[in-house]
Amino acid sequence: MPLRQRIYRRGSRKGLRAGIWAGAGWCLFLLMAGCGPQAPEHTLVTAEAVTVRLSLKKVADGNVHFYTYKYNDRNINFLVRTDGKGQLHAHFDACYACFKYKLGYCVEGPDILCIACGLKYNLAEEAWDFIGPCAPISLKSKVRKNYLIIKVSTLEKGARLF
Repeated sequence: MPLRQRIYRRGSRKGLRAGIWAGAGWCLFLLMAGCGPQAPEHTLVTAEAVTVRLSLKKVADGNVHFYTYKYNDRNINFLVRTDGKGQLHAHFDACYACFKYKLGYCVEGPDILCIACGLKYNLAEEAWDFIGPCAPISLKSKVRKNYLIIKVSTLEKGARLF
């Protein structure tokens, strides 16, 4: 075999090996980024008796706030948002379709975006129309005095999503 062909063959094998290593590295990154055993961690909240209380001064500012409640070594993530009419809404940071990836949602401009499938919901809307099975799961909450109150038992029921 001529020298030129041998060099070409040897070079293509090195390229193939590099491609395999790059692919393995990418798979490892995806595994660590969201498909691992634990959901990401946001601002930690703790229970006071049987509820989690969030100050309205912190959450009723028109922004989206992400929180984590620790339960049985799991991160139970949820978010609190203000709609266009000034009403507060709480949701698990998961949906029934994409929860298994443990990626949750992020804010992208005026929308909230499912990181796993790319569906967006406008933050100003009072109620989100569900687009297929991907939509943030509502989390029952109440406004009492100067706090948004979420029962710990309600958060703990969502542990299977994380």
